[in-house]
Amino acid sequence: MKIALVTCSFLPEVGGASYVVHHLAQQWSLQGHEICVVNATSDKVTEPDALYTVKKYSIPRGSYLFGEHSLLFLWYYRRVINKLLSDFNPDYISGHFAYPVAIWLSKTNPLRKFIITCHGSEIERSQRPRNIFNIDALLAEALNKSHGVVAISTHQGSILQELGVSSSKVHYIPNGVDTKRFGNLVKLDLRARFGIPGDAMVILSVGSGRPVKCFDVGIKAFAKLHAQRANSYYVVIGKNTDTCFPLAQELGVTKNIIFCDGLYGDELIGAYQQADIFFSPSMQEGCPLVVLEAMASGLPVLATDISGSQDLIKTGINGIVVKPGNVDEMAGALYRMAGDTSLRKQCASANAVKAKSYDWYAVGCRYLELMKSL
Repeated sequence: MKIALVTCSFLPEVGGASYVVHHLAQQWSLQGHEICVVNATSDKVTEPDALYTVKKYSIPRGSYLFGEHSLLFLWYYRRVINKLLSDFNPDYISGHFAYPVAIWLSKTNPLRKFIITCHGSEIERSQRPRNIFNIDALLAEALNKSHGVVAISTHQGSILQELGVSSSKVHYIPNGVDTKRFGNLVKLDLRARFGIPGDAMVILSVGSGRPVKCFDVGIKAFAKLHAQRANSYYVVIGKNTDTCFPLAQELGVTKNIIFCDGLYGDELIGAYQQADIFFSPSMQEGCPLVVLEAMASGLPVLATDISGSQDLIKTGINGIVVKPGNVDEMAGALYRMAGDTSLRKQCASANAVKAKSYDWYAVGCRYLELMKSL
């Protein structure tokens, strides 16, 4: 079977959606399918173990500013992507991002069979492009022309129906994780790497320094925990997270917060495995890969009550869920989890088991079942 994945964002551009497309393409390739990723980022495969091929389309100047859906640019994208798809001649098309990919694919002539995965920001009412271009009707029309719309969280499913997408079109399929890779022990001494005492409590966050990740809120919550448990450390891994260093200085916790621009591959897996608590203070997610990675690594998780995390974490079962932006509630939950060894062990065990149902093999099969049912 031949499957084309059509997306805007792809590796080596780092982001959750880029990794989702890579893992789906790789998983389907491993199952014997012929896969091509049509994208705007790269004209060559960048992952060393990748089994799929890629084709790149160019982004004309001004399309982001004026809108990829505007008539002039829509004509260009429809023509270029239709040509790439015709050359590959796929049996199925897995599109990623409601905007602009769903709009492009809905305008192909003849209309091809396609499904669309919504990754989050493109359908949130407060985010670009909805609040810039006022394109709700256009999005709903495009998604209703698809043969299926994948919501990666139940929250997204509600947004899609509010947008006007038929409930019969919407299917819940979460993101996935490589459970074998994150479950196999990695040789890394996290505490020695960052000069953390061996008996210290280590709290870990992973993500970019974008404001929606709310690491400033996380630091404020950690500062309250540190006032009660001095032998606690907060490791924040991700690009540009050190922009929060002045806040850590202001709160007097710079000696107990480690900002790391990035750990990759086995080193990142080792960081998950050797931390004591995973903390996600984020204000906005689709279905956070970092939470899934923490679960697969056997970590108890403290997460905010937002899209994706709501589906993954249940308080008292495999972690604790708190209100986004509520520093006192976060600090209280950190203190409770840090002081309760049995709760941490219970949550860690539950996450190791639960993560298996999110393995990329299982998630990839759910996508294939959906496409074959069209």
